[in-house]
Amino acid sequence: MISIEKWRFSWTLVATVASVLTLVSVVHLFLFPLVPSFDYFTARQQIQNSCVPIKESAEGVTNRVWENSPPQLNLDHRFPADLHNAVVYRNAPWKAEIGRWLSGCDSVAKEVDLVEMIGGKSCKSDCSGQGVCNHELGQCRCFHGFRGKGCSERIHFQCNFPKTPELPYGRWVVSICPTHCDTTRAMCFCGEGTKYPNRPVAEACGFQVNLPSQPGAPKSTDWAKADLDNIFTMNGSKPGWCNIDPEEAYALKVQFKEECDCKYDGLLGQFCEVPVSSTCVNQCSGHGHCRGGFCQCDNGWYGVDCSIPSVMSSMSEWPQWLRPAHIDIPINANITGNLVNLNAVVKKKRPLVYVYDLPPEFNSLLLEGRHYKLECVNRIYNEKNETLWTDMLYGSQMAFYESILASPHRTLNGEEADFFFVPVLDSCIITRADDAPHLSAQEHRGLRSSLTLEFYKKAYEHIIEHYPYWNRTSGRDHIWFFSWDEGACYAPKEIWNSMMLVHWGNTNSKHNHSTTAYWADNWDRISSSRRGNHSCFDPEKDLVLPAWKAPDAFVLRSKLWASPREKRKTLFYFNGNLGSAYPNGRPESLYSMGIRQKLAEEYGSSPNKEGKLGKQHAEDVIVTSLRSENYHEDLSSSVFCGVLPGDGWSGRMEDSILQGCIPVVIQDGIFLPYENVLNYESFVIRISEDEIPNLINILRGLNETEIQFRLANVQKVWQRFLYRDSILLEAKRQNATFGRMNDWAVEFLKLREDDVFTTLIQILHYKLHNDPWRRQLVHQKKDFGIPQECL
Repeated sequence: MISIEKWRFSWTLVATVASVLTLVSVVHLFLFPLVPSFDYFTARQQIQNSCVPIKESAEGVTNRVWENSPPQLNLDHRFPADLHNAVVYRNAPWKAEIGRWLSGCDSVAKEVDLVEMIGGKSCKSDCSGQGVCNHELGQCRCFHGFRGKGCSERIHFQCNFPKTPELPYGRWVVSICPTHCDTTRAMCFCGEGTKYPNRPVAEACGFQVNLPSQPGAPKSTDWAKADLDNIFTMNGSKPGWCNIDPEEAYALKVQFKEECDCKYDGLLGQFCEVPVSSTCVNQCSGHGHCRGGFCQCDNGWYGVDCSIPSVMSSMSEWPQWLRPAHIDIPINANITGNLVNLNAVVKKKRPLVYVYDLPPEFNSLLLEGRHYKLECVNRIYNEKNETLWTDMLYGSQMAFYESILASPHRTLNGEEADFFFVPVLDSCIITRADDAPHLSAQEHRGLRSSLTLEFYKKAYEHIIEHYPYWNRTSGRDHIWFFSWDEGACYAPKEIWNSMMLVHWGNTNSKHNHSTTAYWADNWDRISSSRRGNHSCFDPEKDLVLPAWKAPDAFVLRSKLWASPREKRKTLFYFNGNLGSAYPNGRPESLYSMGIRQKLAEEYGSSPNKEGKLGKQHAEDVIVTSLRSENYHEDLSSSVFCGVLPGDGWSGRMEDSILQGCIPVVIQDGIFLPYENVLNYESFVIRISEDEIPNLINILRGLNETEIQFRLANVQKVWQRFLYRDSILLEAKRQNATFGRMNDWAVEFLKLREDDVFTTLIQILHYKLHNDPWRRQLVHQKKDFGIPQECL
């Protein structure tokens, strides 16, 4: 629908409106599936559970119940719980009250009409070609090395700390550079005067390396002595770098320094001679160029992944989450240097999530300046620009970010949003701490946890200053993601009201201090004036998400998750670091809070340093630190698999579930993925830390019916531990580039059950109508797309 009143306008405006009319005429309306009838709700009058009316709270009106309360649902009767107090919804066993609401309300949700604003604000000097204009705010998002309202100011990021007589290149930092420093990104290259000036000279490459002092010891680097004679040499008999011809080196005709390699993103080959795609969020959505991790958007597009259209974009290219759309041109519009904002009416299902387009210091700049290409991403690209998935456990943050940006549940309308996601990439902050002087943790006493807290605090201050949404609920409808080992333990006190997505659900009920053995991540030393005294996890508002597991076509084809009971010969299995008593074990007593060590002491199946096995070792119990060549197969041939912490969370829960093994959780007071929403009793065994000596007796005491029941439920929930949505987004991009599907994409396309992201959306939908704090709000006249009885 287009509403046009009498305007005083120029012929330029006439042309603009004519263009919009032309675009509207070519918008195709897509058919949407019918939703089930709601008639059965009208007959339900008795209340037993869950869907209750919202109470109002406003100035002069407190806790006033609706005068005409709508009929309420008897969900207990319609969806009874099983013997384990679970209600199954979409093939997963949920906690009863959640499963009932999802079965009765989420299942019948329908689309609502939503007005999305297509921004038309311009930016100063069009960001001088050194940034991307946010057309919602009219603010520039500047590339690395630039700043200012129009991105016209240069910033020089030094590679080195100030020099001293003892350290002519300053103290060590990842970016330390004896050659040419690119001060836009604090990266080290060979520089002018060499045959390959753009070849990286990363870290130890440019410095003298000393041979081991004794057999088996590692080499050491002398950060005070540059190795320029070698890396600049033209003599093929010396180990060179900056003037080495790749073909001659591969043919072994010349020597090269083995400490030099290709760590920077966007380059491959031993000598960085192959340019490849860098990793960007959603690879810029087809509307921009990925420049080292920062999306340089095409004209008319903006956002961290170039997914947001402005009024200058072509509607035929709009993303699926904004289509089909009816365009409404605002009445009484004036031309004041900015183009007219457009309202697009789109059909969407709730919950709706608004994603803040934060300044790039919280995301894009962290990706653009990476000194190790594998840092904080879940994929890179090979010489053919085909996807190479990584085992980066913290890659879940990137996967989730990409999914929410491309989701039909995303909205640009903050007034209609049900939740607000604040995208701070802590996995990049922590892995990049001490990457360069400008990312130094020196002011934080070397604590990466403290440095990360500061980033989140600044993001909070930014949204408080530039957006109106936080103060409406004190941030309770906001979502933050903490992916690191101890999750939101070091969240600043200002944001603790919000929902935290984490991998570490420590309620601090038992382990009430930092549990990591790595001192730089310890949060005990962070002042309570900054952190407050909150726990690490609040099951009433937060959620533990599964960790990232790289797509493995072989494992999916093998269907290890479906391995039957009769093929699972091992009773209990755990393979991992068992602490200092074992070869190559972690020396710290705090590692795993001592839990792995206690397990090994009782059931160790491989000899420790003293040649001893566990006190209760058994033939069908495997507890070993020896790396398995067939890890996935070992899990799939086991009935029970251990889930124990490492430095904070570990990926053992995901390993167990994805191979169809019943998880045995041993970590008191610490929640695992979905534990506060799914019914864990249906597919998990929990053992207290004090019961470790009796573990095997407990497992042998379970009857076969209980074992078969849990194995069957593991097979029902396993896909909820995969980031399939994000993986298929990448599959679609690869297919568009190459016209074919990779083997991993083929296997993931076969999966039909709900994944991590879909599970989260279901949980958010439940929280939208059941979180107690929302019942205290003034009832908003919104169309929620569900029966009145569910509100």
